[in-house]
Amino acid sequence: MISRQPVAAKRAPQPGRRKRRLGVLWPIAAVLAVLAVAALAALGALALRDGDGDPQAAPTRPIPLTGISAFDPDGDDSEHDDEAGLATDGDLSTFWRTESYTSGLNKPGVGLVLDAGDTVEPRTMTVTTDTPGFTAEIQAGDSPQGPWEPVSQSRTIQNRHRYTLENAEARYFLVWITELDSGSKHVNEVTAR
Repeated sequence: MISRQPVAAKRAPQPGRRKRRLGVLWPIAAVLAVLAVAALAALGALALRDGDGDPQAAPTRPIPLTGISAFDPDGDDSEHDDEAGLATDGDLSTFWRTESYTSGLNKPGVGLVLDAGDTVEPRTMTVTTDTPGFTAEIQAGDSPQGPWEPVSQSRTIQNRHRYTLENAEARYFLVWITELDSGSKHVNEVTAR
């Protein structure tokens, strides 16, 4: 004979119990959603800031640049040309430098020529220096000797500045320094996106 054990009867769910469970979970889900939105907003704000704290357009992928020479048309046509590659080597402790000036630039400008290797159209270019206080702009051209066209506004660089570029389709770019006080100024690193 097969022994049968009584089957326990299933209890019908109590209507108030489900409401209480949902009532506890809803505030937790709402708090988690608010925290997620706040975290995404904070990350987005950080991603859109440049070195000077100004919001900029979201960066695109990096464009490799190579420092190839100085540009000194109103001087002796040389300005530490052999150091040009140090401004694009990825090392912030190395730099291209201007000649040492005793009482300002005393000419329209002096600059660093960069080669993108092919025609590109960067949206931004960032210049980093350990000798702040010089004024520069970014120019673009189809030859390392120019002619050059300004593609950014002129700005005084304090450690790091991200330039927003307009109509910057070119292969060659120039960090054109138009004002500096006495001494030599450094361009430690230039990057483009």
